[in-house]
Amino acid sequence: MKTAVLSLATAALLVTLAPAEAAAQCCHKETVHVYEYGPVYRVKRLRRVRRVRPWYPLRWAAGVHLTGVTTNQELNDEGVALGGIGGHLRFRNGRFGSEVAFDVIGNSFLDGGVQRVSVPVQASALLYIIPRGVFNLYLLGGMQLVFTHVEWDLPNLYTDQTFTQFGLHAGVGGELNLGRYVALTADVRFFGLLRSDESGDGTYYQGIDQDAVVPHKVSGAQINLGVLLRF
Repeated sequence: MKTAVLSLATAALLVTLAPAEAAAQCCHKETVHVYEYGPVYRVKRLRRVRRVRPWYPLRWAAGVHLTGVTTNQELNDEGVALGGIGGHLRFRNGRFGSEVAFDVIGNSFLDGGVQRVSVPVQASALLYIIPRGVFNLYLLGGMQLVFTHVEWDLPNLYTDQTFTQFGLHAGVGGELNLGRYVALTADVRFFGLLRSDESGDGTYYQGIDQDAVVPHKVSGAQINLGVLLRF
């Protein structure tokens, strides 16, 4: 018994000091189990997570647009609709924004006997309902001044007149972002206008609405399609 214990102790000592083959040779006929221990490594792949900040378009933007205006006015039973081109400058901070826009629109009536050119100048506030992503949806509202010049070239009348109108507008629009710097825009604006009769040619039509080339009260809608460049 003592011999067996001594042999096991010797084998254990030799395992720590010599290779496994040497330990097996020194232990005579005893069966010796040699265990080798080493560190165990677990490799776990970590995926790098990038912090993404909320993306908003750049604050300043300028654009051009095609515009069409239809009104509830009729001139000798002919509906009054105008078309043209315009530009706008926008500032945006998150969900809120502002815009200054102008248009040059016109048309001819009565077989070319009446030529009308109007220049609306608008100031609007914008509220973005969908402020981020490829498509941005917004509400808008504000006020406008409209300067109108009319030339009459009829057999019994040849003259020109200038009018000023003031009004309010409200509508809805959208931006389709083609990238960080470019977007396509579209909006519709409903408006109401009052003619100024205090000065200029407005006094000629004061108190007269029927068949006036620019009536005292008029309402309608404006549709804009354009492109926006951010900077």
